[in-house]
Amino acid sequence: MKIDKSTAIPLYSQVESKLEDNIISGVWDVGYQLPTETELARLLDVSNITIKRAIMNLVDKGMLVRQRGRGTFVTGEQTEKNIHKSEFIRMDEQVSNSHDLLSKEYHKLNPSIAKKLEMTVDTEFVYLERVGYEDGEKVSLEYTYIPQKVWPEEELIVDENVFIYDVLKKVCGITLKRSKNYFSGAVANEKEVELLGVRQNTPLFVWERITFSHTDEAVEYSKFVMKQDKDKYYLELDLT
Repeated sequence: MKIDKSTAIPLYSQVESKLEDNIISGVWDVGYQLPTETELARLLDVSNITIKRAIMNLVDKGMLVRQRGRGTFVTGEQTEKNIHKSEFIRMDEQVSNSHDLLSKEYHKLNPSIAKKLEMTVDTEFVYLERVGYEDGEKVSLEYTYIPQKVWPEEELIVDENVFIYDVLKKVCGITLKRSKNYFSGAVANEKEVELLGVRQNTPLFVWERITFSHTDEAVEYSKFVMKQDKDKYYLELDLT
């Protein structure tokens, strides 16, 4: 592995590409322990800081994992997940999913959400804020707004692990018809760093969803801010 110091390409980017090539080509297989940062710096004739930045970029991509006291290892490939089906997974299908409820509010005002749902700015919502887990690991922050008018009673306690569509169908008694979905990216802010255990400015996947009832009335807005180090999301469409 040689680094070209005469080019305008940043050294850390060149190192990142070299390490990534070793992973993709199979030179470094899953579970392989990388040489120490000092060893890589000596091998590539760059600084430890350059090596560290390149490694952390690959950690953010999900290609490497750092284990305290042990070193840096090559991870497996990202798991592909159909994002359309992810909210329909049920607990009785032996999928290890759970949530921590961070906040729950009634009669919450949020003019920007009301505007997204084409409602008046004084619309009141039931608001849920949760951390989502998969196999015991934090994977997402979830923000949900349900119009207060469709909520049966303010005092109703909802299991923090329940799926939002179950709430709408079984608790609110709504027949669902369709959803509109928006996908974007973001970088981790201070809150996401703290709650998801990622580094500042780590790339995150953002999914926003508006759900409509059988009468075409908006009955839910949810925003999912998701880690993307282990999962690769896709949307499959049936064209027949």
